[in-house]
Amino acid sequence: MEELAYHILDIARNSLEAGATAINITVEEDTEQNICRFTVADNGWGMSPQVLRRLEDPFFTTKSGKKVGLGFPLLRAAVEQCGGEMLIESKPGEGTRVCAAFPYNHVDRAPLGDMAQTICTLLAGNSHVDFKYTYIFNGRQVKLETQEIRKRLKSVPLDHPTILLWLRQYLTETTQALHGGDDYEIARRAG
Repeated sequence: MEELAYHILDIARNSLEAGATAINITVEEDTEQNICRFTVADNGWGMSPQVLRRLEDPFFTTKSGKKVGLGFPLLRAAVEQCGGEMLIESKPGEGTRVCAAFPYNHVDRAPLGDMAQTICTLLAGNSHVDFKYTYIFNGRQVKLETQEIRKRLKSVPLDHPTILLWLRQYLTETTQALHGGDDYEIARRAG
């Protein structure tokens, strides 16, 4: 996968397929500590220790009709390529937590990608799920909590096209503001 946002999207979709009604996504970039880390935690069905042990086998999947499951093996490869760390915790009936950490300035680290689009993609068709998204850059943060937004919108669904467009713009602009308005991915790659 070319961007970390694709891994986050894949993990969150797994959460949805596992019956999650609440998904918490946190992304942190800290240039001083040289870390880029993301965590996806859910309250879905969770996985048994047996499934957890086989999760990174590309020829194992819990999805019916599929013969391979490449999401976690690809994430593991991306993490190891940079000398990062990955942790997957899960308990049946309690949910799953996936955390991946990379050296921020490692030349082989994939760019974060378009998290605003990723969050809006998850919201489309899943407006009943409580999403919490937190993006932290050098200690400053942007938060989005769908439960709070739903209260303010009252009868307008979160996946209404106008709302999704507004949310994408809000996330894009507030994230850029944390970076001083610059296109930080281009600057990071050039620097």
